[in-house]
Amino acid sequence: MLSTDIRQEIIVKRIEDIVSILMSERPLFKEELDYDKTVTHLAEVFEKALSVNEFNNVSEESLKNRCSGIMSLHLLAKIGEEFTPKQMAIFDDAIKRK
Repeated sequence: MLSTDIRQEIIVKRIEDIVSILMSERPLFKEELDYDKTVTHLAEVFEKALSVNEFNNVSEESLKNRCSGIMSLHLLAKIGEEFTPKQMAIFDDAIKRK
């Protein structure tokens, strides 16, 4: 059985690669999200959600899509922090209509 440190290293390395790709493909991610915090957060999410075997069996494309979705939510949350109460009400209304 792999030690916890080795399991974490496996997950972190793979996520680092994916985050690097996503940040190069989508400059807004690179501009607005902190690389180290993003990698740490994603590693924690996947460590809690999947065993190492399950994580290793996730395809690169699926992992990229999952990471992209989580990163997009973080970006949206960051953008929302700058909204005035009126802008937030407009945003909430727009989301409810969808």
